Amino acid sequence: MRPLLAALAAMVLAGAAHCADIPGTVLSPGAGEGEWKPLIESLAGKGTVVAPFEEHRYFVFRHTPLVLKGTIRISRERGLSLQYTEPDPSILIADSGGLLLRDKDGNTREVPSGSRQSGAIAALLPIMQFDLSALYPRFEIHARRDGADWMFEFTPRDPDVARSLGEIFVGGTGTDVHHLEFRRSASQRVEIMVGDTRSGVPFTAAELAQFFR
Repeated sequence: MRPLLAALAAMVLAGAAHCADIPGTVLSPGAGEGEWKPLIESLAGKGTVVAPFEEHRYFVFRHTPLVLKGTIRISRERGLSLQYTEPDPSILIADSGGLLLRDKDGNTREVPSGSRQSGAIAALLPIMQFDLSALYPRFEIHARRDGADWMFEFTPRDPDVARSLGEIFVGGTGTDVHHLEFRRSASQRVEIMVGDTRSGVPFTAAELAQFFR
């Protein structure tokens, strides 16, 4: 059994910070992938993913982060779904069609594909799927390792995406992702701590209808 999520978050954040001090390998087509290939293939091959998460949103005007909790779901065919359960129930869906927000009453609000905001999301989806062929044109990628801990740093090449998302960090241990961070500045960032992950289990028709579109 893993520690409680709060303890895990502290451990992962400490590990991610330590990894950041280690010189990274620049990944590019045909260069730097060798030692990272087994891990990348394992992460890309997980298929469906379901995990609890705790999200901390840091803002310049707040002394403490806004904390949200929920469940993350990833499908290679249907995209990314964040089911927020605290403090306010809602579902955020990011896929090839753009961005969709569904509230607790089933009302939806969409950001269509091709808009500036959905362009940033479109750049984010390949990161969640570790699709290097789609990532290379969009990001400069650095990879770092400290024992079983590892971290990827993604710097958007497109200025609009860089302004929307900032730098993106994905960290973990072994073959599990534990930490995501979207850092626009030291005082404006989003951190997501990921708990126990289930992967490779197909979603039911009811789950697809509820959490994706």
